Formats: sequence, structure tokens, C-alpha cells
Amino acid sequence: MFDLVIRGGSVVGPERAERADLGVTDGVIAAVSAPGEALEGQIDIDATDRLVLPGLVDAHAHIPGYILSHRFDDFRTATSAAALGGVTTVMLMPTDDPRTATADYFDRKRHSGEGQSLVDFAIQALIGPKTEQAVVEEMAARGAVSFELFLAYGGTPEFIIGNDDYELQRLMQLVHDVGGIVGVTPHSATLIAKLTALQKESQEDYRRLESSRRVDRSERVEPPNPVELFALTRPTLSEALGIARACTVASETGTRIHLRALSSRRSIEMVRRFRDAVALSSEVMSHHLLFTDCDAVRFGPYGIIVPPLRTAAERDALRKAVKAAEIDMAVSDHSPALREDKELGWADIWQTPPGMPGLQTLFHSMLTLVDDGVLTLSDVVRVCAERPAACFGLYPRKGALLKGSDADIVILDTRQSMLIDDQCQQSKANYTTLKGRLVKGRIDSVYLRGELVAQDGQIVSRPTGRFVRP
Repeated sequence: MFDLVIRGGSVVGPERAERADLGVTDGVIAAVSAPGEALEGQIDIDATDRLVLPGLVDAHAHIPGYILSHRFDDFRTATSAAALGGVTTVMLMPTDDPRTATADYFDRKRHSGEGQSLVDFAIQALIGPKTEQAVVEEMAARGAVSFELFLAYGGTPEFIIGNDDYELQRLMQLVHDVGGIVGVTPHSATLIAKLTALQKESQEDYRRLESSRRVDRSERVEPPNPVELFALTRPTLSEALGIARACTVASETGTRIHLRALSSRRSIEMVRRFRDAVALSSEVMSHHLLFTDCDAVRFGPYGIIVPPLRTAAERDALRKAVKAAEIDMAVSDHSPALREDKELGWADIWQTPPGMPGLQTLFHSMLTLVDDGVLTLSDVVRVCAERPAACFGLYPRKGALLKGSDADIVILDTRQSMLIDDQCQQSKANYTTLKGRLVKGRIDSVYLRGELVAQDGQIVSRPTGRFVRP
């Protein structure tokens, strides 16, 4: 007899959906059977007329919070959001306290997650110019799922590689030697720095002009939109320059790399050029698949993310690349700045921390794309479950509903719709840019290794999340 049987539903895989029953024993899928085969379970769930999907794997999330503030999410709030959104495995970016730049900090982050996380989690390590071989080896031995390298923004200054090609080559070689993956946040640090200075200067020029206008009563000049000024500091050229450098060095060292946060046609083209020369994977943030620069202006400070939201043409190119499997995965880049911190941007856009919460709405974002005919549910399983698990060495334990896989399961009722609002958000950043969207499909229940963790929009279990490694 199985511990759990889920019968009567349509199991959605990366290629198609088909009727099947699942038998779960000791947290693992022990049987995938054709409908009608005799499966007996201590707990029997009837999923008739509903869809059964693997729990999502989010390969880019910031927990317990952005390093510049102690007031962001902790494991409990962030993984509550994840569980309610059908995300059962999260990969923790390393720039958040405790920064996973040493074996000691790696252990601290693991211990802070164990006992507090409602979903399983993997840990990404942070490397930079001061990182030595022994540190890479120690974090690899502890199970780092990737080694994150920042060519520009994202890390603290001492960890940013910038234009130091010697360090870029040295670090890639170190990760290659331990059989690891380098996660690359691309862009040009010098280009961003110069453009930021120029845009801030243009704001000051306008203020001086406006001050003089009040004196001589000259015709008023339309002020520059601060959200658009911020976007100008991180053009698509900056992203492509970083991708080209990273791929060139990776082709020399033979290192596997993962390119973070693609946001433009130019970046997609760079990936195409290097695909045969480099073992690489890539991601896009769900925000860039949904929103445009016009939305960013409408959101004000809440639309400030890095990379910035791009034009509709860029967004559409990203959608096509995801559909064609030219981009491997979609991620949340869950960066939960609080309302009061975002609100600072109304007075000074440079004071608002970039980022959006996204763990709870990653699945709903993708369902919006399904509603719009951009993707299918099988596409969603591919880019939000199978591919992130496979690219980082967690497949088929994670990201699949196969015999031997962890029983991380989402049951979706497509007969119902869900109106996204702020009140239901579990993150300390209790808002969402999806507010007001009506999405076809409502998560009925979420299972982590066969245990029910969320049902009908409520957390129903204690934290049982575990650390997972490649």
C-alpha cells in the first residue's frame, strides 16, 4: 500500500499531458500508472478534472533578503510565498545575508533554512576577486549548486569582477576544476557607472533649469521621467558585452556557465552564437515576459528592476525564445523590497532598491502567458521545473513526476480562476505588480515529498524543507 495515491488527474509533462495515477511512498513517486490500475493508498486524492504538475523549481531567488537591508524576507515568509505559488524548490542567490562567500557562511545559510523553510532549497555560492581555490573546493564539497560571478551590479563592491579579465579567467578555471557551474550576472560595470553619472547629471541640469524658470518665468520644460532615466543606465549593449566576455572566457576554460536575467534580442543572439562553443544555459525573469518599459513607468519605483523592463519588441523576442527553447528557464528573481523602501523612489528614484517580489506569483505569471496563448502548460513545466532542475544537477529528483522523483506535486484546477491581489501575498513585500490580473487556473493543493504543505490558498504544514545538492 502506498502512503499517498493521486488518481484521476492529467499529469502534465514537458511535452504533453496524459491521464495517469501516482503512488507515493516515503516521499518518493513509487508508481506512475495508467488510469484504472489498482493502486491503494493510506491517503487517496481524487484529482479528476484537474491537472497534476511537478512542483516548480525557481533557480533565482533572494532569501532571506537583500544585503543592504535586514527588513526583507526571511525563510519563513519567502518560502510560505513559494509554497502557495506552487514552487517547491528554490535556489538561493548568494548576495543575501549570510552571503555564501565562504564555507562558514554556506553552513550558516544552510542552517538558517533547515527548520524554517517550507520548501526544499539549494544554495548558490558567491565568488569574486578575493576568492581562493580552497574556498571554491570547500563550497563545492558542501553542495553548492552554482558559483555566482558578478561582472557588474548585484554583489558588494569587493565581489564585482568588473573589467578584470584575469580574475574572470582565474575564477572560471577554479570552478571548472571542481566540476561546477558558474552563474554569470553579465553587463559592463564601467558603462553602467558612466551612464548612471550622466543620467544623474541630467536630472540636476533639469532642476537648475526649473529653478531659473521660476525666476524669469520662462516656458516650462517637461521633466525627464526618472524611471526612464534609470533604464538608460543599463542598456541592452551593456548586457551583451557581459555575455560576450563570459562566453569567450568559458570557451577557453571549458567551464559550464549559466547566464542570468536575459532581457533583450541582442542577448538571445549572443547565446545563439556561443551555443556550440560553450556549455551554457540561460534564464529570463518572469517580469520581462509580462511587462514592458511602459509598465515600468506606470509602476513608478515599483517598476525599478535590473535589468530594466524593455520595450514590447524586446519582450516579444524573449517570449519567442522561451517557446523555442532558446532560453532554458523562467525564474522569479524574488527580490522583496518593502513598500516603504520602494516609496523612497517617488522623491528620488536612485534611492529605491531594485527588484520585485515574485516567488508567489511565478506560476501565475506563467499561467497568464498560457491564457494569452504565448505558452502551453507543458512549456511551463519545461521552463519552470524540468530545465532548471536539469541545468543545476537536481533532475530527475526535482522537476519531474517520474518513478523515483521526489513527490513534489501541484494540483491545478483550471475550471476556476484567481484574481491576483496584494492581500494574499505572504512575502514581507506585501504587494505584487500582477495585482488585478484574473488568471485562469487555481492551485488546489501543493505537496512537498508527498506531504501536503498548502491547500486552498493556506499553508497547512510546519516547515519541513530540506537542503538539496547536485
